[in-house]
Amino acid sequence: MAEVWIVYKAEDMDAPGWEARQLMPRGSLTDILWENWSSEEVPTLPKTGDRTRDYKSDGSGFTTHGKDGDWVVSRVHQFSSFDTDLRIVVAYCQYQPIESQWQELRRGKPVEELLENAKTSTL
Repeated sequence: MAEVWIVYKAEDMDAPGWEARQLMPRGSLTDILWENWSSEEVPTLPKTGDRTRDYKSDGSGFTTHGKDGDWVVSRVHQFSSFDTDLRIVVAYCQYQPIESQWQELRRGKPVEELLENAKTSTL
């Protein structure tokens, strides 16, 4: 199973929101908007025209709502390691603000409940 690092970057360091994009702990500016890792068998990769997503959380850290973001993928580059199963995908984005509504995210059952149901159904 390959690991994929997906990095979303602004096309331009001067793009809106630049003053809020800082790398810690040094505080230097970056054009990275967002990043994530995927270990899925068939990872969902960004495509040209995709919008980023914005999320908000409750006070305990659980993500509760999502909406379409203001950044649109304009081009995608993929890189693979010859030595490992690591892939890097860089999605360059352009700022194209839209008005979108926050939508509550549906949650599945807690893992403990699913495991308990699985136990009782096999007995």
